[in-house]
Amino acid sequence: MKAIDFDPKLGQAFQGDVSIIPIPDGITISTHDEIKPVDGRLILQEGEVSGHHHAIDLVRSRQFRPAQVAADPVLNVRDTSLRKALGGKKAPAPTARLYRDPNVAAQMQSRGILTRSNLTIGVLIVESGPMVVSHEEHDSIRVPEGRYLIGRQVESAGAEERVVAD
Repeated sequence: MKAIDFDPKLGQAFQGDVSIIPIPDGITISTHDEIKPVDGRLILQEGEVSGHHHAIDLVRSRQFRPAQVAADPVLNVRDTSLRKALGGKKAPAPTARLYRDPNVAAQMQSRGILTRSNLTIGVLIVESGPMVVSHEEHDSIRVPEGRYLIGRQVESAGAEERVVAD
């Protein structure tokens, strides 16, 4: 499956039953309750139906560094240009961390960004480059650096409502 680039300026992204919502500046995030990776994968949501995971492969992501990009024939830029810009240091590998902080969803709901806060899975913080959220049954989503609320989706038909399940 292909990877889709997510642009947070355009709103939120969806991958099956998971939503990825940019967290605006001014909302504080507590990093005291971290959701730890499992076998090198940061699991955002485990599918109840299929057993598949919405996850970030942290091991694979750390193997790629922007400074290792080959020379660009169009711009005539060598892979060392980024290293020079960083003062001779290697560019840091991208990282992602997931935290439990229900207060973030409450703050977003009070600002009118969310209509409800009870669908929150966690808060994802991506640093030093994009990370790829993958799932066995959906296209991957390349998420740029930033702060994101990870949540569940609901379907409704009239008065009936259910949480979407992969």
